[in-house]
Amino acid sequence: MKPFILLAFVIGTAALQAKVQVEADFPGGSVVVEELDGKARLLRFRPMNHKGKGWACWWYFKVSGLTPGDVWKLSLNGSGFAVPSQASVSSDDKKWKHSSPGKRSGKLFTYEVKVDEETTWFAWGPPFTLANARELVEETVEAKVGAEAFELCKSEEGHAVPALRWEPKGDGKQPAIWIQARQHAWEAGSSWVCRGLVEWMASDHEDAKGLREKALVHVVPIMDVDNVERGAGGKNQIPHDHNRDWSAQPRYPEVAAAQAWIRRLDKEHAFTLFLDLHNPAPGDRTPFFFGSPDSHLNASRKANQQRFHTLCLDTLGKHSLGLSGKVRVTGPGYHPLWRRISKNWVAENTAFTSVNMTLETTWNSSNSTQDGYRTYGVALGQAIANYLKHAR
Repeated sequence: MKPFILLAFVIGTAALQAKVQVEADFPGGSVVVEELDGKARLLRFRPMNHKGKGWACWWYFKVSGLTPGDVWKLSLNGSGFAVPSQASVSSDDKKWKHSSPGKRSGKLFTYEVKVDEETTWFAWGPPFTLANARELVEETVEAKVGAEAFELCKSEEGHAVPALRWEPKGDGKQPAIWIQARQHAWEAGSSWVCRGLVEWMASDHEDAKGLREKALVHVVPIMDVDNVERGAGGKNQIPHDHNRDWSAQPRYPEVAAAQAWIRRLDKEHAFTLFLDLHNPAPGDRTPFFFGSPDSHLNASRKANQQRFHTLCLDTLGKHSLGLSGKVRVTGPGYHPLWRRISKNWVAENTAFTSVNMTLETTWNSSNSTQDGYRTYGVALGQAIANYLKHAR
């Protein structure tokens, strides 16, 4: 059983006793309760630190025994990546909304939340767990739009990693696309962007139909499934995280399996596009792309990357989240293991015309919601379809 914290505080009268409980003993749950004061309606907490499993920035828990209509103060003891300007709140653990903006006072960042139900969930952002990934895959297959489910691999801890593919009939030179999310477990927004893209691909939109009839598309909604289920951050885990593992001898089964698929697609088809979906730093209020350094961009690849980015500006740039006109670079000055970053490995091991990029979708804004992420995924799908219409 995963470790968790449960703290209870009895409030009320002799006629009606309500026990306020804080729990995180479920997939993705993470919290350490530092103080629970039922009279003051105060909960002070921090994310659980899973030793060696990355930054302690993800938190997700439920509180039961609440009185609907009460206003609670949730004081987060944390900084940086652990602190969204607005908390995510849910009455059913499915539909999530933002709290009002929190306020900093010393080491604490406090959100005031009027609770609607006796049991309420709180999170860093709208959670997207392994169960959500399975559900997305199953629903897409059941829609009978040509999608097939496949298991990317078994994780280190034995979880089946769900994935989707569209493999239309045709000759061996069909364009091949690989899209993945959540190499860093805490970056839940990237899986919601992925979901929006998949939902668009399964829709009746003419461009979505054209894309799935023309291209071999492979989608992995969660790469670091073990840390997602554990409720750990994953970023910078020991000895390195998934996005520093793209080498000749990868540590993680998900990375090894993705590499094998990408090599196969490059050999048997026309490998065209690799997208790795992430969330950035808290101060990055506009989404942006990371690209490879010039050492990995020949003339054809550079031209294709510029064209793809321009088409993304036409769709993503019109979304409420927006898109930066500048492509950032992950080269030698970015990280000592820069060659082991996914898109750089893909650039070194696929056709010289392929576009390989990381999309960093803002998580710390009022538009970083389930609907905001999903519609951003729709815009990304449209950009991909537009790109393939005139692929070179």
